Amino acid sequence: MTTGERIFRPAEFRRRFRRRRSDAIVTGVCAAVADYFSLDRTVVRLVALLLLWFFTIPTLLLYLLLTCLVESQ
Repeated sequence: MTTGERIFRPAEFRRRFRRRRSDAIVTGVCAAVADYFSLDRTVVRLVALLLLWFFTIPTLLLYLLLTCLVESQ
């Protein structure tokens, strides 16, 4: 592979950021973030709770924005 060459991924192997209603506790945003970045859902949910505790308004706004913009699966 030469410098600057892109690796082609077929459509079925591309990562997609989608809310998963089956794994949702509230709206599925934390599960979507965990799936997209290949993290444990529990860790992402705990980080979200910590962010909610220390940065309430920005965290709520971001969560609501992601809930509205990200399509559900």
